[in-house]
Amino acid sequence: MLEQHLKALSEELQLDPLPPKDEHHLFHLAIHPTLTLTLKEFDPGFLLSGRIAECPTEKREELFILLSRANFLGQGTKEGSISLDNDEKFLTLSLHIPYDINYKTFKETVEDFVNYIDYWREELIRHKETSKSILE
Repeated sequence: MLEQHLKALSEELQLDPLPPKDEHHLFHLAIHPTLTLTLKEFDPGFLLSGRIAECPTEKREELFILLSRANFLGQGTKEGSISLDNDEKFLTLSLHIPYDINYKTFKETVEDFVNYIDYWREELIRHKETSKSILE
């Protein structure tokens, strides 16, 4: 199901052809040059994840409080979660869809997910700017 939806989405959005699963059974969908989504199929459902940005070093505690609030009940992530990657270098957004969905719902879910990544990228820019002005 996931592979079919990804191929249809790639064609509809005129993206590069979908590469096959990697050695970890993950699909990588390049939305644009700065955003590649990673998807893993479950039975049923799938996991969707993407990098938001490099985690700032300035005012990290305040940022983590903000992100914790966003994660609380999925209020700022549309039921996803923001976390650090394994190297603790990048912030990522992940969303688990625990059921089979039709193509229309899949497309809307991916669109919403990308919009949340864009939103949090902008929030990180604001956080960095605020941190710099406080430090100056």
